[in-house]
Amino acid sequence: MAMLEIKKLSKCFEDLEVLRDINLSVSKGEVVVIIGPSGSGKSTMLRCINLLEQPTGGEIFYLDQNITHLGKKVSDYRKQVGMVFQRFNLFPLKTVMENIIFAPVKLNKVSQKDAREQAGELLKKVGLYSKADSYPAELSGGQQQRVAIARALAMKPEILLFDEPTSALDPELVGDVLDVMKQLAKEGMTMIVVTHEMGFAKDVADRVVFMDEGYVVEEGKPNEIFSEPKNERTKAFLSRVL
Repeated sequence: MAMLEIKKLSKCFEDLEVLRDINLSVSKGEVVVIIGPSGSGKSTMLRCINLLEQPTGGEIFYLDQNITHLGKKVSDYRKQVGMVFQRFNLFPLKTVMENIIFAPVKLNKVSQKDAREQAGELLKKVGLYSKADSYPAELSGGQQQRVAIARALAMKPEILLFDEPTSALDPELVGDVLDVMKQLAKEGMTMIVVTHEMGFAKDVADRVVFMDEGYVVEEGKPNEIFSEPKNERTKAFLSRVL
C-alpha cells in the first residue's frame, strides 16, 4: 500500500489550469524528487498535497484514507505530512528554540521540558545546537532553512514535503541544507522534494518525476531519467540544465 497516492489531481486558478490529471504514488521510505521548468505546477502540487491549496478535481489518499476534503481535521493531517518552504517562515520574534517547540507544545500538548529536549536533539542533527537562543535575523539563510527543517521534524511527521528548499539561498549555503536532507533520506524519511538541484536528484532520489505544463510527463529511476529520458520534453529540459 502506498503511503500517499494522488489520483487524477487537477488545480485551476480561475481560468488557468495549473495541474492536469496528476497521478502519483509514494511508498514508505521513498525519496521522490520533482523536477521541471518554472511554472510547471511542481509547487502547486505540493501545496495541494499539504492542503494549503484545495484541489479542483481528483483525490489524494494518505494511508488509504481520502484526505481531499478534510475541513477542520486538516491540522491533524499536517502533523503527519509536514512541509518545508522555499522561504523559511520562521517566527522573527521567537528564538530558534522557541520556533521549534511552538507547534509540539501548542498542537501536540508536549511538555515544555520534553519539547526542549527534543528540540536540542534536532538542533544537533542539523548542526545548529549553539544557535538555540539566537533569533532568525541573526542567522544566515542556510541556517534559517536548517532550523525550518528541525521545526518540521519536531512534529514527527511520516512524510516531509520540500518546496525548493535551497532556491532562496546563496550558492555557498546550499550544501549544508542538502547534507541535512541527504541524512534524512539515509534514515528512511519519506520525502517529496521539488528542487532544481540536479546533483541531489541524481544522488538521493529513489524516483525522479519530470513535470511540464501541469502534467507528469515522465518518471523513473534517476539513471533512467538523466541518462536515457524517453520523452522529448524531458530531453529538452535536461539538455538546458545539465
